[in-house]
Parts: sequence; structure tokens; C-alpha cells
Amino acid sequence: MNQPMDTGKDHRVVFQFVASDRPSQKALISNLRNLLDYWPEAEVEVVFHGPGITMVTTADAPLPELLRTLVHGYHLRLVVCGNTLRGHKLTQADLLPFVGTVPVAIAELIRKQEEGWAYIKAGL
Repeated sequence: MNQPMDTGKDHRVVFQFVASDRPSQKALISNLRNLLDYWPEAEVEVVFHGPGITMVTTADAPLPELLRTLVHGYHLRLVVCGNTLRGHKLTQADLLPFVGTVPVAIAELIRKQEEGWAYIKAGL
């Protein structure tokens, strides 16, 4: 008997990312690709704060086209902490064009978990 394929449409996952090193950035992308390939309809958000914002700033982003492809091909939202932006003296203009902001990363992570989102701390 065939069971219906789980496309992930009932799953919501929030990742917290605070690392600036390339191995951690590559690991995050690998995790996102694996998850979204397996559950292409899952709703996923990555919250960047602290040193992790270098992954999505125009000056430092290691793989901007790959991130763009993931954002545009899936239900993936990338957001940066507003407090972190101010602390680094950056603005929305310093972020990749498909990256949004939230006022406070920790509050966003708490809110998502209270709404039932699965939580993953990403990085090595």
C-alpha cells in the first residue's frame, strides 16, 4: 500500500545562526538544502544575529546566489536581528536584497517556538 509522500507542508522550522566561520556557513547551507529537498513545502526561517550576519551581508556573503536560489525556490525566509545591525553600524542596504529583518533575534526565536515551530541551533 502506498502512503502519501510527506512534502513537509505541515512542518515549520526556525534555525538560529550566530557563527561567522565558513565551515559553519557551509554546514547551514547543507542542512537547509537537505531539509528542503526532503520537505520542499516546509516553512523555514533562519534568524541571523551576532557574528552570523556576515553570511548575509553584501560585503561578506560567501554564497549569495545559492542562498537566493533557496529563498526563491522554497518557503525559506532569511532574517537578521535589528539590534545586531545597529551594533555593527549596518542598515538594510548592507544586506543581500532577499534578506529581511526582525527587531530582536531572541524575541523572534521565542515567538516562533511558542507558535510551535521546531528550533535548530545551526553551526559547528
